[in-house]
Amino acid sequence: MDELKRALGLFACTMLVVGNMIGVGIFTTPGRIAAMLPSSGLVLLAWVLGAGLAIAGALAYAELGAMYPQAGGNYVFLREAYGPFCGFLYGWTAALMTQSGTVAVLAVGFTKYAGITDPHWVQITAVSLILVFGALNYVGVRVGAGIVSAITALKIVAILGFAATALLFGHGHLSNAAPLIPSASSSWHLTAFLSALIPIMYTYSGWNATVYVGSEVHRPERTIPLSLIGGVLLTACLYLLLNTIYIYAVPVSAMAGEIAAAKVAAGALFEPRAAQGVTWFIAFSVLGCLNATLLTAPRIPFAMAQEGEFLKIFGRVHPRFKTPSIAIALVTLWAVVLALWGGIDHKHFYRLLDDYVTVPSLLLNALTVSALFVLRRRAADVARPYRAWGYPVLPLLFIAMILFMVAHEFHEDAHAAVAGLGMVVVSVPFYFMFRTKKEKTS
Repeated sequence: MDELKRALGLFACTMLVVGNMIGVGIFTTPGRIAAMLPSSGLVLLAWVLGAGLAIAGALAYAELGAMYPQAGGNYVFLREAYGPFCGFLYGWTAALMTQSGTVAVLAVGFTKYAGITDPHWVQITAVSLILVFGALNYVGVRVGAGIVSAITALKIVAILGFAATALLFGHGHLSNAAPLIPSASSSWHLTAFLSALIPIMYTYSGWNATVYVGSEVHRPERTIPLSLIGGVLLTACLYLLLNTIYIYAVPVSAMAGEIAAAKVAAGALFEPRAAQGVTWFIAFSVLGCLNATLLTAPRIPFAMAQEGEFLKIFGRVHPRFKTPSIAIALVTLWAVVLALWGGIDHKHFYRLLDDYVTVPSLLLNALTVSALFVLRRRAADVARPYRAWGYPVLPLLFIAMILFMVAHEFHEDAHAAVAGLGMVVVSVPFYFMFRTKKEKTS
């Protein structure tokens, strides 16, 4: 069996997690949160609780990743916990739907922040980005991870610089934080608070990145847990810092409903021209997230092929670059197809996001965390270099929140939710086809 090269250390893995998480959400989501919650204290509390839920998921994945430090991440965990059928459903869904769909969404999303509006140029730009980053990941995991680390480090420096400049030279004021707690006359309730956690959890998504490249990680029993937990904690601190700056810049009521909260804050702190700089920074941030996703996603079909549950060719390791080259080509080219479709207009873009990515991704994350409970019993003798802190309470809270989010998506857009699940069901005949072929050759 071909093997990948263990070339990723703690820094690269932590940057991979942070790079996967910091995309568009933190610059656009705060306006939605402000529309749901009437005070700065509730807004910040919601972000803290969102961080806690993300950490709960990361702690569970840390134990699973340290137990099975192999390429494929969730695919491996679900196969070990629930059997090959469940593993295949995840692998198919992730490789051809959620992960490749995310790559396409990010590539098309970049054009929206770069000010590209003509549909043909949207498609050309999105496809070009996918092909360039796909090629960079093809020639070596060090190259792909190095680009992720560089872009992520620049994002962190830029966020810290923005915060420092805002506090030292910005036109914000602490009075904008009023009211810190909601007044007796404000109309908010617990359901609104829980609903606010949904977009926050989307903004924290990407915290499980390291488990997909487990076969390429140095000292995985140590590096995987530390990178997951450290990456989430670092991102949570940056998110809280940015939200504090937003509130320092404008009152929560002025931020409510704004699609680009970061632009509004930058315009209030400095001058209107500064908002354009924020737009380009968001576009730059999207590129880092796109490259990080293209690095991790191909490891899923690669792991499936190595187990005989996908076409054998996708399990090949490039003899020179030591990358899953054919699997990278698969995800890259399929993401190109999705970007061409999603780049037609706004309707196609949001269908790609809602139908293709959201609900399947949420359910699979909850299912993967549930695997921790199964493996604690079924694989009690497997070495656990790390044991999830807070078990079983924190994993249960994480699963409960994810199920609440799924129920919310069904309520908001049942068609998109059913369509997403329907595309998962399509994979079932392929499972039996590959399974039959595997049994004949074994």
